[in-house]
Amino acid sequence: MKGYQTHTQTGILLNANEASQNVDDNVKQEILDAISNLALNRYPDTTCHELHDLYANIMNVPSSWILSGNGSDQMLGFLIQYYLQGNKTLYTLAPDFSMYDYYVELNHAKIEKFETSLDGSFDVDAFISNGKNKKVDMILFSNPNNPTGHAISKLEMIQICEAFSNIPVIFDEAYMEFGNESAIDLLKTYPMAFVCRTLSKAYGLAGIRCGFMISSQVEKLASLFIPYALSSVTQTIASVVLRHAEAYKVNIAAIISERERMYREVKDYKTISFYPSNANFLYGRTDKKDILMNLFKEKNITIRNYADTSFRITIGTSEENEMVLDVLRRFEYGAPVRCS
Repeated sequence: MKGYQTHTQTGILLNANEASQNVDDNVKQEILDAISNLALNRYPDTTCHELHDLYANIMNVPSSWILSGNGSDQMLGFLIQYYLQGNKTLYTLAPDFSMYDYYVELNHAKIEKFETSLDGSFDVDAFISNGKNKKVDMILFSNPNNPTGHAISKLEMIQICEAFSNIPVIFDEAYMEFGNESAIDLLKTYPMAFVCRTLSKAYGLAGIRCGFMISSQVEKLASLFIPYALSSVTQTIASVVLRHAEAYKVNIAAIISERERMYREVKDYKTISFYPSNANFLYGRTDKKDILMNLFKEKNITIRNYADTSFRITIGTSEENEMVLDVLRRFEYGAPVRCS
């Protein structure tokens, strides 16, 4: 069994798809005031009533359809543990989030992967046909995909839900705030569909580990979930931030704008292949990746480096993004990199 590789925490951090800016100072003061009133000697509210009400309002679903835990990872692990007992098979994409492999191995289940194109796209009809032939027991993939940034359409989601209506179909939407079409609207029509979300990316709360499972099945599963999964502190911080959800739309729009600006500049590069993204990062490939990584290292910029020819760069602040572009220009054209 392989453990999950955590991310480097040195340099300008553009490797873990975190928000580059901390919580707004005014919101931070609200958090501090709220925490100061907590009864820390008492166990947290295991129903997460306030938190779920707030998130249900944002997602436009019943609060009874929401279950929260220690990051969306915990929700995914719980679903795998519940549905894949007895040597059953998870069906996912390659490449995709490596924690799926971790939880499958932890629960002694099996995994079947469908290879995507270099840009992360895949033939949904072929995906369905292969899953039927392999008699898979659960479908789970990230949408938008991590690491490619590719996202499937609502129509393609419906195709998958229709084809596998008798098994759980889980859409890991950790990056959907930066994308377009969510599966949330399908949950009323398809009882075995699930959506998992997180506050780690768009809401900049990676440090508190708060994620959600959304499905009509939650009412059946909630009693089996670990009690007190979220501390009182985490629930309080998350609730304060979610009250400011409208303000975060400005941050999200800025990240999308920066992503598109960067992609427009690099999409025609000859030495690197970059792909369209629906997430808060850009994914690329180059046969001279060692040289590229050394250029980033010289500028103290940390990006995600994969074992093959690919890499992933988180969209940061406009200043950080300009530093990234300077490195990429130097790699492509031999142009000098501006000093940071």
